[in-house]
Amino acid sequence: MQRRSLIAVLFGCAALLLLRTVAPPRNVLNWDIFGYYLYLPATFIHHDIGLQDHAWLDGVMKQYEPSATLYQLVDGPDGNRVIKYSAGMAVLYAPFFLIANGAAPVLGFPADGFSPPYQYILAFGCLLYALLGLFVFRQVLLRYFNDSWAALLLLLTVFGTNYLQLTAWDGTLLTHTPLFLLYALLLRYTINWHEKPQLRSALLIGAVAGLITLVRPSEGVCLLIPLLWLPAGTQPWKRKWQLLKNHPGQLAAAACAFAAAASPQLIYWHAVAGQWVFYSYVNPGEGFDFLPPHTLDFLFSYRKGWLLYTPLMIFALIGIPLLWRRHREVFWAVLLFLLADLWLISSWSTWWYAGGSFSSRSMVPAYTVLAIPLGVFLQTAWRNKTWRWPIAALTGLFVMLNLFQTWQWKARILPKDRITRGYYWAIFGRTAVPAEAAGLLMVERTASSEEHFTDTTGYAVHELCRYTFDDKPDSSFQFTAEVPWTPGPDITFAELTKKDHAWLRASAKLWVGDSLPPQAPPVMVMTFHHNGQTYQYRTHEWAIPPGTRNAWVPLTMDYLTPEVRSPQDNLKVYVWNEHGGPWRVDDLRVEVWEPRR
Repeated sequence: MQRRSLIAVLFGCAALLLLRTVAPPRNVLNWDIFGYYLYLPATFIHHDIGLQDHAWLDGVMKQYEPSATLYQLVDGPDGNRVIKYSAGMAVLYAPFFLIANGAAPVLGFPADGFSPPYQYILAFGCLLYALLGLFVFRQVLLRYFNDSWAALLLLLTVFGTNYLQLTAWDGTLLTHTPLFLLYALLLRYTINWHEKPQLRSALLIGAVAGLITLVRPSEGVCLLIPLLWLPAGTQPWKRKWQLLKNHPGQLAAAACAFAAAASPQLIYWHAVAGQWVFYSYVNPGEGFDFLPPHTLDFLFSYRKGWLLYTPLMIFALIGIPLLWRRHREVFWAVLLFLLADLWLISSWSTWWYAGGSFSSRSMVPAYTVLAIPLGVFLQTAWRNKTWRWPIAALTGLFVMLNLFQTWQWKARILPKDRITRGYYWAIFGRTAVPAEAAGLLMVERTASSEEHFTDTTGYAVHELCRYTFDDKPDSSFQFTAEVPWTPGPDITFAELTKKDHAWLRASAKLWVGDSLPPQAPPVMVMTFHHNGQTYQYRTHEWAIPPGTRNAWVPLTMDYLTPEVRSPQDNLKVYVWNEHGGPWRVDDLRVEVWEPRR
């Protein structure tokens, strides 16, 4: 019996369970997870998959506060609201949701989809996926390494990478925990089929790849693994071709299984949006930047650079060329999958993928694949007497660094986001945040629709523009039906500032005459545009004090520039008389506050 690798799996499982129990889940159905999960209460509790009844969803937002806004939804073409995220995680949550739905009333909690039984049962249910993933991962490792090496590689993956932090805490219900299991299963069935082609293995390859794609459509690159995997031995490409020619029925079965596993998304889109394929990432502020991708930042940035925070994976990358001699049958699959995965992941405009982890959470599923070149590299180094101990020492240091930074993350010394080079080295190796370090972080952003610039320390101000409308009658701007907008600045981010952000403060005054018009007052608008499309659109309406007559009413609005898609994205500021009426404004002014550092 291969005891060492089994003990390693059990030790990893015990660590995950202990960490999750010490920090039990509280209100975990929030932010992106709320979007993944919303399919289930909408379908099984409220019977409202189109989310047409706003009352129950507004009640959930008020009672449980899963996020600041409903950014998880987008408008469909026929007025329905469409869930932005794909349905794969809802499929994986479903068994635990049904258990919680039955348990909640028995335990005295409302069966509303969000009460404590749902939070706890789903969190520990997803942890079960992680535990199963380690057992399947062990089976994959034992195909290429002996018991001792498989045990070592499993422990290095759990304790030497961000897998531990992501799986045990904030990422338990994110996509990456079950994807680790699914990738391990895909590898296992791919290996099985190439050793002995059977219908069962072919069906499971297709079904698992389809479910991976349903969870995250960008993970469709996983198809490169079974497509490029080769039989062991001589003339692998010739033998691969013979396998494909000899088993066309199994290939067709795998394709059907893939389509069946991925089909719930198409069915949902057609039912809710009236389209078989619906692109839900409509916010121009985010999207794929394929040429060029953000690969260097993704790999090395202090913000969340994968190799900076998970340096152990450098050894895995070095090990890929070594596969050519040791395991040529997996070389092309590993190399081309990794290149495609890195390119696709780092092409996303917000390549740091929000909070919830240090390092890159998007690479965690790929650790199942990268463990093979990692093991080959370590074995090669161990056989070399010159490099044996230096590499062993470096490996130990990388594991210690990962564990310490995992603790720093949990202790909030290492924040979820906003890390700069200065802050990283200010807290490196420390058990407390130095007093001056907080000022080294990137600016704090909020998901709220209102922004307030309260601390001007460290900023320098200059006036961007001022419109006094002295050339107009009454020296003010009178709205008309043809011209409901004031003039205003239209300037690119590159022209606006050379820093990573700036605060803007816009002000104007509104004239209130002898009586109030029946129409609502105008609004101040501040927004950015990418290729002509609006994002981070903010408005602020005048609040007219009761009894105000024949007086100017001032308004001031603060606005933090977004993390722009491109330096050529442009800012617009103006006052919009949206509802009409004889309003007039004056003295539109915009100030720019730039950080001095």
